[in-house]
Amino acid sequence: MFVPLWIVFLVTGLVMAVFAVTWGIRAKQFDDQQRARFLPLAGLSKDEIDRGPIKPHRAETAAVIALCIVGFSALLSGLFTALRHL
Repeated sequence: MFVPLWIVFLVTGLVMAVFAVTWGIRAKQFDDQQRARFLPLAGLSKDEIDRGPIKPHRAETAAVIALCIVGFSALLSGLFTALRHL
């Protein structure tokens, strides 16, 4: 019962991804690549651009690592539970 649900989940995700890429191509979202590389700089002054990239804070880095660990452990526990009940 559990495996067919995962297959439906994976197929649904794949269909959604293909739909999103197809929509992006038809809407010409990928045509102007020269403009797209400057979008992160929009609205910044010359001084802010010259300072260079902002380094992430340690707390933000630690939070991202903690979220990755929690997500990975949740994935492993779900996989272990599913395999144990086969």
